[in-house]
Amino acid sequence: MSVISRIGRDTRMGFLGLCMLAVLVPGCAGGLPKYDYPAERLTGYRVGPSDRLKIEVWKHEELMQEVPVRPDGAISMPLIGDVPAAGRTTEQITADVSQRLTRFFQDKPTVTVSVTDVKSYRVYVVGEVSRSGEYSPTHEINVMQALSLAGGFTRYADFDRIVIIRKDDRGERRIPFNVSAVIEKGDLQQNLTLQSGDTLYVP
Repeated sequence: MSVISRIGRDTRMGFLGLCMLAVLVPGCAGGLPKYDYPAERLTGYRVGPSDRLKIEVWKHEELMQEVPVRPDGAISMPLIGDVPAAGRTTEQITADVSQRLTRFFQDKPTVTVSVTDVKSYRVYVVGEVSRSGEYSPTHEINVMQALSLAGGFTRYADFDRIVIIRKDDRGERRIPFNVSAVIEKGDLQQNLTLQSGDTLYVP
């Protein structure tokens, strides 16, 4: 079942109506927000507690395993013991595991780390939406999908001044999101994939 199909017909029509309004009313979008959106796309999914990871080491099947991320944020592996995982991307975990294994092999091992089950992903949608609250999808979602999960806007929403409130190792920041720019001008770079812990605020 798609994200859109999970919300009621009346809510969907109201949400789509607002989107059509953005298309039909000249100048509705206003000026496009200035922000370095490409920089936000470089982060990638960050693993969290309770996620399950699959670790594969080429030519070493004895090291292949699927493990949960513990509440303390670590995973356990043969030979190398505990490895920090929470808050890191699979690429970062891969590099760490590979480096730790080098002392046990003559050649640098080829390691692959992938997420097989997402349990820690949480996003929040608050403000002038039909259903404010916490959402826990089983996969990453973008801004438009999060708005659909929240049932679309209320009649009072200023849907061209939405912000994504994000806090990670780069600090806390407010990322602008303009629905009219996305719909009318096709500015899809604004439709970012939300990180776990992001708050989408609709004024």
